Amino acid sequence: MTQLQIGEGNRARNRVRTAQRILRKLGPLAATAFDGPPRVVYAQGTGRVEFAEFVGTYAANEAVLCHIRTRCQEGRPVDIVLFGSMEHVEGFRPGDAIDAGWVSSAAPAIEELLRSRGTENTWQWDDNQSRAIEALKIAVQQGKRPGQEQEGRPWTRGYTLGHDRQAHWCAEVYDDVVLDDARWNLDGELGLADAHRIVIGAPLWVRALQPDTLVRYKGGATGWFRRLLGRRASIVAPSPPAPATTGSLHRVRAPE
Repeated sequence: MTQLQIGEGNRARNRVRTAQRILRKLGPLAATAFDGPPRVVYAQGTGRVEFAEFVGTYAANEAVLCHIRTRCQEGRPVDIVLFGSMEHVEGFRPGDAIDAGWVSSAAPAIEELLRSRGTENTWQWDDNQSRAIEALKIAVQQGKRPGQEQEGRPWTRGYTLGHDRQAHWCAEVYDDVVLDDARWNLDGELGLADAHRIVIGAPLWVRALQPDTLVRYKGGATGWFRRLLGRRASIVAPSPPAPATTGSLHRVRAPE
């Protein structure tokens, strides 16, 4: 037990040192504010991070998304949506999320964005604003259920895992979009009413700053039973075989 505890402590310290070295190298490239024009190349911040499974065509239930909302200097919201591989997440376990609720038909377009690092767009959401809105919909609406009030209550939706109240995150940015107010009217859309700037990318890390800030939703009262029997079958319809894409997704570290 002593060896295990020492090993875990050393690993955590090594991660912190690695993160510090990366930030020193990135310097001003790692934006901490979103007051200038798009697009930033790397970004970092501290605050609430929400975790959920990303249900896609190729990486169904093997990918994770992180949603962060911050604000620019003029007070308008900035939504940051990051996608990574579930196998690199610590802090959540298979069966923690309920596999039920709405899933997006735009998931393949988002997977293409990730694979190409924002350089390709061959789907019907063929401009960056349309595709960015679909990515944000996945972050704030995936798993929603008809007839339920879920605004500000992510634990009531399917596929959600939990959140960390105070985490430090750093990400590589693949797309950074400011919406045209004259083009979009998103009032009444769950989580989208005041959307302004949407940043999409892959996390280099997400790291808890305190040991007691992680909140796990655990899929409700029956979560332990699902973990015992294995994950409930997803409601997503089967798709034709396609090359796996999780290998191109960056690592995300949930709270240590």
